[in-house]
Amino acid sequence: MKMNQKLLLTAALIAAGIVSADAANTIYLTGSSAFRGNCYNVLAAAAPTGPWDAAPDMAIRGSSTASKASYMLFHGNIGGTETFVSCYWSGSEAGIASVAGNNIDNDGSPLPGAPATFMKTDGTVSYTVSSSNPSGAELEATSRNADLSMADTSKDVSLSSAFTLHDFGKVGIVPFTWVKNYQSTPLTAWNHLTNITHEQIRVLLGFPQVAAFFTGNTGDTNNVFPIGRNKGSGTRVNTLADCGYGITKPVVQFSINGIPFSGVGDASTLTEVDNNGYESGGDVAKALRVDGTQTATDLLGGTGYIAVGYLGTGDAIASADAGNNLGALTVANNWLALNGVMESDGAIEEGQYSMWGNEHLYGANGISGYKLDFGVAFRSLVASSLGGSDPAAHSGGINLSYMHASKETDLAAPTRL
Repeated sequence: MKMNQKLLLTAALIAAGIVSADAANTIYLTGSSAFRGNCYNVLAAAAPTGPWDAAPDMAIRGSSTASKASYMLFHGNIGGTETFVSCYWSGSEAGIASVAGNNIDNDGSPLPGAPATFMKTDGTVSYTVSSSNPSGAELEATSRNADLSMADTSKDVSLSSAFTLHDFGKVGIVPFTWVKNYQSTPLTAWNHLTNITHEQIRVLLGFPQVAAFFTGNTGDTNNVFPIGRNKGSGTRVNTLADCGYGITKPVVQFSINGIPFSGVGDASTLTEVDNNGYESGGDVAKALRVDGTQTATDLLGGTGYIAVGYLGTGDAIASADAGNNLGALTVANNWLALNGVMESDGAIEEGQYSMWGNEHLYGANGISGYKLDFGVAFRSLVASSLGGSDPAAHSGGINLSYMHASKETDLAAPTRL
């Protein structure tokens, strides 16, 4: 075949999508927003703690704190081969659905993130950090199913349980906690609210409750509203499973400043969203950081309300952003004990605290080649990077080697090993 004929054939194959004009390897990773900080720690590192030959280029969108961003793009060489890893942290359920190719209804609308729209892997995205989401020019023109997904629960209890996936195995433990919102001038009832029980959670998720229901103090008359996640969230699945509410039973949840969270925090924007919720834990944290709920009128006609929500520990600690009327979330001021026990690595490891899940890595059915190899290496790297050695810590993920308790199923209570 003559050279010009070869060039014409190659051009035709590229146009048909059979041959890629870009020789770089590309991997699309999605799933758990609660575990994204642990993934970032590995993806941002060169070997031996990360997959890269040298420190990678990084484009971060959606948060000024890189490890909490919804969009991450990494570029470098792996084993001498140019590689892009594009991440969109849509939630565990949405992530499983994405690798499975399953379209899920989210109360009348398609579940966001399944499939997902990722940042481009063609070298045109600027390697910078921005609190804004990607521009249209930085996103691929169409959505796609992911190659790999992190998941806070197993596929067995997912909305995509009927689909066949490649199971890379357990990665570690992902912890969660209940958090009350920020108030610069706290209500008396807010000060009294320090603990929540499984029984109280089951009632709260059906309808807002007066604070006295949680505190036992008849003078605590302010109303308490739950802020939560949509059906694409593994944090939501773990929360509903942990308290015994039922993971497919509809809830009544609320938003502050809309879904997705937008603009300067305004406590008067409390809205009932029923079985819907936020796509990411980062947006739940922003809603809980809005100041002014102590004086705002709530949806039941009360003056001053309290918001509580469920979060991965990585999102449950957040610094203040006074310019956007967002306060800080801290362990000491905002985290609630669950059934009288505060979250800590030691409480999870010894079976005292129940609100946690087994983190899994799943791949698309039939995944092969460099994508399969990356998945195997990535699971091992993330697993070895996790915490757990300090019982007093609040790690975003715990290494399985420290666990003296286990959950036999996603719905089971912890039992001692």
